[in-house]
Amino acid sequence: MSAPETPQLLAGIKVVELAQNAAIPQCGRILAAMGADVIKVEPPEGDAIRNANDFGAKESKTFAGINPGKRSIALDLTADAAPTVIDALFRWADAVLVAFKQSDLARYGIDWDHARTVNPRLVHLTHTPFGPEGPDADQGGYDVLVQALSGMGFAMNRAADGVPLPTRPAVNDFGTGIAAALGVVAALRHRDQTGEGQRVDASLLATALNLSIPLVTHFDDPDSGNGLSAAEQSLVKEREDGADFETLRHTYEGEVLVGQRSFRLYFRHYATADGLITVAGLSRGLINKFHASTGIPRPAANDTVSSPEFQAIVEQAEETFAARTTDEWMATLRGVGYPCGRYNMPFEALNDPQVRANWFVTDLDHPVAGRYTTPDIPVQFSATPAAISGPSPRFAAHTAEVLNEIGLDPDQVAALIDTGTVVASPPD
Repeated sequence: MSAPETPQLLAGIKVVELAQNAAIPQCGRILAAMGADVIKVEPPEGDAIRNANDFGAKESKTFAGINPGKRSIALDLTADAAPTVIDALFRWADAVLVAFKQSDLARYGIDWDHARTVNPRLVHLTHTPFGPEGPDADQGGYDVLVQALSGMGFAMNRAADGVPLPTRPAVNDFGTGIAAALGVVAALRHRDQTGEGQRVDASLLATALNLSIPLVTHFDDPDSGNGLSAAEQSLVKEREDGADFETLRHTYEGEVLVGQRSFRLYFRHYATADGLITVAGLSRGLINKFHASTGIPRPAANDTVSSPEFQAIVEQAEETFAARTTDEWMATLRGVGYPCGRYNMPFEALNDPQVRANWFVTDLDHPVAGRYTTPDIPVQFSATPAAISGPSPRFAAHTAEVLNEIGLDPDQVAALIDTGTVVASPPD
């Protein structure tokens, strides 16, 4: 007799997702992989990301990547009968994931204050790009705006013609999805202990600041009237005088950031004879191994990043790495225990042997596009394994099925379809 199958961590948990694009759908993606039944509520025109139309009407690569393992219904939130569906979903659900402008939450009856009257046990994840308070609280937001406001963009954006370019992928979107999933699970734990639901807030801006902790954490200069160091004040003055982005970044990296000598030699990407290699070792022992295995001379203790002596060593290091292949350098550096690795292009990463040796990716069969590979969730459990369970849903494929499950009778469902309150497409 075979052993019973281990239930997934969130088996039996019902989640309603009222969100488009990336951040909160990423949260739903993770919860679905942990076993939750995630119902994605889309507008009649479909999630905005569907409309790239890579695979035909309302099907796209990005949507397929972000939304596997969910069910889809389509609801016009502006319709007179929409509250009937919303309230039924809220009564049915354990958690609801909401990402709308704050001014629209009460308008559509999807805000926490209303939700708690319908279901006091509900966990309500509310996402606001810039946070629920402050002068930008009611503004819509995207990753690029938060890169700019948080200071993250200044540290990591590349540039063209003196102006920064947005960084891709949208690290704050997907980081917020991970943080939001943690928040939902923690609130479900609290509900199990107390019987009470609660509102959980997530924000792109909060995520960006957390991802940038070493860069944005700031200690006031006691000798400065405004708390800024002399180097920081010089940077502000350069900006006021009209310096372009590349000039500002050069000043920032050379005079404001600490440890830049290490980042120019020991913690960076090098061109090799046939590609690129990444090296990453900052301890004294690893730095000794770097110089012993490469033959690159060690800079003097008093060499600054901008000094000719240090620049000459960097140039020699670049010439040294360019003289041999990536495989040769990996064998040399790993042979002495110095951390290094390949520099993959995105389409190469999914089939890297290290990625495939773990649970990091999954292969799925899309009903329209065929076979595709996408990352699995970023955590795993020994007792309750989690995994993406299936491809992204066809648009509105589960409308009638879900409305019946949440307690609406067939006549009500038919009327909602006839009036255009909901859209029902053929199932997958």
